[in-house]
Amino acid sequence: MRTPSTILLLTSLVLILGCGKVDDASSSAAVASAPIDRSSRPDPGPAPASSFPNYETQETSEGLTIYVIESDRQPMITYRLMFRSGGLFDGEKSGLAEFVADMLDKGVKGKTGYELASEIDFIGASLSATASSDFIAVSVSGLSKYKEKLLDVLKSVVLEPAFPGDELEKLRQRTLSNLISERSEPDALIGKLRRKLVYGEGAYGSFQTEESVASITRDDLIAFHKAHFLPNNASLAIVGSFDGSTELARVESELGKWKSAELPPLPELSFPEVNGGAVHLLDREDSVQSTLRVAQQSVPKSNPDTPELRVVMSILGGGFSGRLFQNLREDKGFTYGAGAYSANAAKLGAIISYADVRNEVTADAVKEIFNELNRIREEPIPLSELEMHQKYLAGNYMLSLEQPLTIARLVQEIDVYGLAPDYYQTYVSQLMSVTPELAAELANKYVLPENSIVAVVGKREEIAESLQAIGRVTVYDEKLNVQN
Repeated sequence: MRTPSTILLLTSLVLILGCGKVDDASSSAAVASAPIDRSSRPDPGPAPASSFPNYETQETSEGLTIYVIESDRQPMITYRLMFRSGGLFDGEKSGLAEFVADMLDKGVKGKTGYELASEIDFIGASLSATASSDFIAVSVSGLSKYKEKLLDVLKSVVLEPAFPGDELEKLRQRTLSNLISERSEPDALIGKLRRKLVYGEGAYGSFQTEESVASITRDDLIAFHKAHFLPNNASLAIVGSFDGSTELARVESELGKWKSAELPPLPELSFPEVNGGAVHLLDREDSVQSTLRVAQQSVPKSNPDTPELRVVMSILGGGFSGRLFQNLREDKGFTYGAGAYSANAAKLGAIISYADVRNEVTADAVKEIFNELNRIREEPIPLSELEMHQKYLAGNYMLSLEQPLTIARLVQEIDVYGLAPDYYQTYVSQLMSVTPELAAELANKYVLPENSIVAVVGKREEIAESLQAIGRVTVYDEKLNVQN
């Protein structure tokens, strides 16, 4: 959308060009006829300063944190309510938090799921709920003129979910069917294996099983909702076109009867000691390629080095320009794609390198991944390479702020991850502050090849012997049971 300042600038340019003197026209023609060197790419311009919007924070008497972000760029409004409880509270029933999130829109007090969906569709709005290990988030978005209706929908979904038994059984059957399908999906299998190896059996390492899904009852959903869906366990982000003070007063009035209560304690967390050099192979007889992960434990989201570490991870494996892609695809021709990323949860993080390669080059690809992990620690990073990744990350971040739901999510991350209040307002400057010396320091501090495990989904018969040159190979079946 063109802003008034943009329109004014374009108008001025038209007037200047249209009323220019002959001398100006001659000068323009001379510039246009000047030779252009197309043999090299032009230097990029400076990275823009962060435009993360200002926001107000208020806490109600019942402990609900409210973030207010006004923006008149579009006549829209988004409400996102996030609870600081997720899969970490599943207990023995892995997937419980996901079931709670999935069931929120399947019916509320006095309305079926179909009736609720019809109301939302009628005003062109959207409703979604997601669950992670650290939180459950519910969001509703639509035109600002429907803000009263949108907040009513959010209230009913969060405070009065019906958890109908017939919808629970439908969800259960869909989930069981998906779990069976995942046994033939290498990406799903490697994700489960990697989490188990890095995070252990509980906490972030748990995943849905047929047994845990079968054990979840309606009473479990009700109990989870009662224990965790509390104002003193939540934050509400409001983003869009509205009057801040008026909207804040209305929200506080609408949610005034929502009472706080004592929260359940965070389950005791323990993480395994990761032994580097070990190889873990999930055997799939029909695999014609190997799905690889090289992973280690890393820092939680709240670590102050997290933004700067993202620059290092981008150099290692971010997109087409990442070193892993350049090595494994462009140089060696082992794969169509390879990369690396840092996953940062509230309590613990992970650094993961990945690729899908042909069976016959599986061991060679693993060795090249370790070569790149060591190279980024040992060799100076060229300034040109560093700046390219800094500007790529900054640009993507700036583009993401075009979405109101992204702004709501980011501002609530400050709450759930315990970040500094200005974390995202200074995010771009943190990215751009990384020097080659700091990048080397961060790589040596956080990228730890000696503490990394190798996880592979592939055909044991064709790849196990070559992998033994890397480390002791432990073999698993498709249910992640050890076979040797």
